[in-house]
Amino acid sequence: MPEIPLQIPPVALPELIPSELPQQRFRLGEWVRWFQVPNGDFGRVIGVIYTQQASCIATGLHYLVLLDERSPSRDACSCDFAFEEDIEPLDNSSLEGLRGNHV
Repeated sequence: MPEIPLQIPPVALPELIPSELPQQRFRLGEWVRWFQVPNGDFGRVIGVIYTQQASCIATGLHYLVLLDERSPSRDACSCDFAFEEDIEPLDNSSLEGLRGNHV
C-alpha cells in the first residue's frame, strides 16, 4: 500500500465560541467507526477541536480520526474529521471483524 501523507482536512473557526464547550464523548486513542454509511471508515481518535466544518455549517466538536490501514478510504486519505453524531466506539471484536473484512 502506498504511503499516504498525513493531511489534516480543512476546518473553519466558528463566528462565536460559547463560554462552555460540550463534553467530549470520545477519548484520544479510542477506536471509532462511521456507522451511518455502508462500508464506513474506522480508525483512532488523534485529536478533537471545536470548530465549524468547512464543507457545511456544522458547529461543534469534531474528532480527527487517523484511518486504519485497512479502512476503505485509506488509499485516498490518512485521516478525516468526524462529527460526533456520525461515529461510534469500536470494541476489540468489532475492530478485528472490520480489519478482517477489508484485507
